[in-house]
Amino acid sequence: SSPTWSWYSVSQLWTPLRSMLAPIKLACQVLSGKKPAVEDACEALSGKEPVKDQDVYLPLITSEAAGTGAFVRHLGVDPTAATAERVSDFLESSRTLEAVAIAPPVVVEIEVPNGNIEAGKQLLAQGPHGPIRVQVPQGATPGAKLRYQLAPKPEYRIEVPAGAAPGWVVRFEKQGGEEVKVEVPQGLQPGDTFEVAPPALMVRVPDKGKPGDAVMFSHTISGDMTNDGRGGRTEFFRAIVPEGLQPTEYFTALLPAPGRSLDGFEP
Repeated sequence: SSPTWSWYSVSQLWTPLRSMLAPIKLACQVLSGKKPAVEDACEALSGKEPVKDQDVYLPLITSEAAGTGAFVRHLGVDPTAATAERVSDFLESSRTLEAVAIAPPVVVEIEVPNGNIEAGKQLLAQGPHGPIRVQVPQGATPGAKLRYQLAPKPEYRIEVPAGAAPGWVVRFEKQGGEEVKVEVPQGLQPGDTFEVAPPALMVRVPDKGKPGDAVMFSHTISGDMTNDGRGGRTEFFRAIVPEGLQPTEYFTALLPAPGRSLDGFEP
């Protein structure tokens, strides 16, 4: 089957993560076939681009078995993430709850209040769209500053192959046959690893939302500015609020590849 488009965000992991709260440093995030959504650091492959001298193909490993040489390891799909659907039937969508979404990564910083704060307790913090609920980690002390990152979990881990350097392009095929290319981030050398996350938005559960509810949200894709001063376009999506979430919490909504929506609309 012919390859389809895909895009990924890259996080540099050549230094160990100290805790679950440590922010993953994303190197790039881009929407395939469109202008970069965040940074022009990587792009998706349409299957029509010629291979360049600094491109390298790597095998995909889907099991726990060790590979030989540099390879791409599939880390699995986040079971807590929701799958988003592209929609164009605005009349039908108007009967669903409206939610707000933001492109990751987003870092929220809070200060642990004074008093007896137990690990696991939920606190209200100011997020990008108003108050959000965060959980106090083990070992947090009053007055300590905590950083929470809103971002999708990585799906692939890539080892920089021998002879490659920052700016080189790593290509690999996903299980479904799509071919992806990701640029090696700055600061890495052969043997180092970095991780890539799937295309996603972080969606805030509406104040009246609950698990199982369908919510609608939008995302504006940047583009070339036109002569009348406008640029980009807005896409609309629908997803189901995952189990275990409360209002003001965020969940990962995995975006579909560019193409037809469920009602046949070609974006």
